[in-house]
Amino acid sequence: MIKKASELLEQFINVEREKLKGVDIEHMPTLGSAYEEITKKGISADFVIPDFLNLKAVSGFIEVSNQILPEQIDCMLVVGEGKRYGLTDNYIYDIDKVLCIFEVKKTLRKRDYLDAFKHLRKVRQKFSENFERKLKEENYAPDVAEAKKHFERLTGKIAPSEYSDIHRLEPKDAILFYTLVQESLAPISVIQGYEGYKTESGLRKAFIDVIEKENENNGGQDLGVPSLPSLVASDQYCLVKSNGIPFVVIEQTGAWPIICSTRNNSALILLDMIWTKISKRFNVVMPWGDGLDIDNLSPVLLAIPTVKEHRAGWTYKSIEIPEAQLEREGSIVWTPVALEPAEVSTVQQVAAMGGYLQLNEQLDHYLKTEFGSSLERVAKTLTSSFLFMCDGDFLRPINMHTSLLVNEDGSGYISSEQERFDLWCDKNAIDPSYINIIFLE
Repeated sequence: MIKKASELLEQFINVEREKLKGVDIEHMPTLGSAYEEITKKGISADFVIPDFLNLKAVSGFIEVSNQILPEQIDCMLVVGEGKRYGLTDNYIYDIDKVLCIFEVKKTLRKRDYLDAFKHLRKVRQKFSENFERKLKEENYAPDVAEAKKHFERLTGKIAPSEYSDIHRLEPKDAILFYTLVQESLAPISVIQGYEGYKTESGLRKAFIDVIEKENENNGGQDLGVPSLPSLVASDQYCLVKSNGIPFVVIEQTGAWPIICSTRNNSALILLDMIWTKISKRFNVVMPWGDGLDIDNLSPVLLAIPTVKEHRAGWTYKSIEIPEAQLEREGSIVWTPVALEPAEVSTVQQVAAMGGYLQLNEQLDHYLKTEFGSSLERVAKTLTSSFLFMCDGDFLRPINMHTSLLVNEDGSGYISSEQERFDLWCDKNAIDPSYINIIFLE
């Protein structure tokens, strides 16, 4: 369903763009407004957002703590009713009612890139300030469920179940958890360029240049992960934020690939983000129908939690790749994690022990005797799958629901994505006779 909806959205955008090309007008504010309307009408379409949630796309201003921010928003996806600004078609919405914020550019050049980046960053800064204010003044207890899940996948460590327990984490882990909480709650920020960069490498390099320029100008201030846009789109190329809405890219190095690029249908990426935000905000199931195709992302910027002089922050490392090496399919086929017999046996024991398996010498001896493997090797393989983590001396699942499929030779496959696992089994003519681990903390 999401693929079909994204095709309709892309078709709508292309038709409207062609209409504008047929009109000879050079008044830039008017031309800019025309492209903003394409964005608003596109995401307002009934095949994009459900009509029963009172969602709408408007232009206007954002209010934070009864203060109207001066930055005018080209387009924002909002819920409920706002305040109309005089007789104009602009509306004022409290930031808690805003799901997505768009900076729309007819042509995305580096100057416009930087301008949009700064504009969206100011809104995110106000969101952060308001977040801190509510913590101090309103005994605010933010929902950390999404942040907890992604933190545990990224680090392999136990995350707090309550935000108030963040002080128990090491500083590097605390800033990661804090960032993930904010990313799960803040509006999505999108830079939408209808024309501009014609190569993926060009879009990547421009982003890196913007970050480096801002670092030079501000000495690294106000360049934390929350300041980075959720999505930058230029023609068919995109930069996406790996913050769990919905994309999460994980590397074994300990660095977080926070920005990645793709050459997929940009309308599909945008729709995936919007639907994820809607589903998390309203606890509704969107009609994804994902199938087995997943976006083929290439890391652009790595974020590494850093502590200097008792202050936690972020160190960035950019990745520059020639265009020829970036040429690839826009999507790849999803597969479950393949396991060897020693790992399958260990997972079966996790299930038998109610989700917690003690890692001790007895288990190590068993794995060496029966499989010629070792506890260290098996534990590393399972935790590297990002489906299991070590909790003290115990191995446990990360997700509530994990499915194991055992082959006749003792090897197997494992995943926490049940729908895709079913589709994969069907495609490969495999009987989906799973061992299901239901883990409740």
